[in-house]
Amino acid sequence: MEKSYEYVDQFDDFFLKDLDQYDDLKIYRFKDFDLQRVREFLRFNQEAFGQDAIDKFATIFQIYYGNIFLLKERRQDAKIVGIANFSRAWDESKLAYLSDYAIAEEARGQSIGKEFLGIVLEDVKNQGFQRVQLTVDPDNDPAVALYESLGFKKDKFVEKLYGPGEDRYIMDLDLDQLKID
Repeated sequence: MEKSYEYVDQFDDFFLKDLDQYDDLKIYRFKDFDLQRVREFLRFNQEAFGQDAIDKFATIFQIYYGNIFLLKERRQDAKIVGIANFSRAWDESKLAYLSDYAIAEEARGQSIGKEFLGIVLEDVKNQGFQRVQLTVDPDNDPAVALYESLGFKKDKFVEKLYGPGEDRYIMDLDLDQLKID
């Protein structure tokens, strides 16, 4: 039986040489439904997004009609360190939307998230997309800074995008302008 996710890319040892606990990080992309991997993904997503986490039905849909990338160590029992979910825009075929992006709390502040997102954005570009959009809480300064460091631009500010108190920046990246150090 074919694996339910595939190897996409790996971090170069240069980026992780001082991070012994992350010496074998790999990026995987779901290819097919696998209940164990979905449950693992859902646990991580719940920890990262709480009540706003996607459910198993949305996850299965995302596996088949989008891209879900996992950042984790290669060993079978390793926990997920990061996720990135992309969907295709309905009205613009070359536009992908980054719907979920998260790095485990213990891995933040170590440039792992930037490297991970840079690699998956390159993969999205190689799939033929030209632009990526996302929304981000304007009070989430670390996330805004991360996205801007990769070349995203604030396109607009939308009040109450997801309801009262849920203001968002809409950020846009021309993938030809992707900044990877």
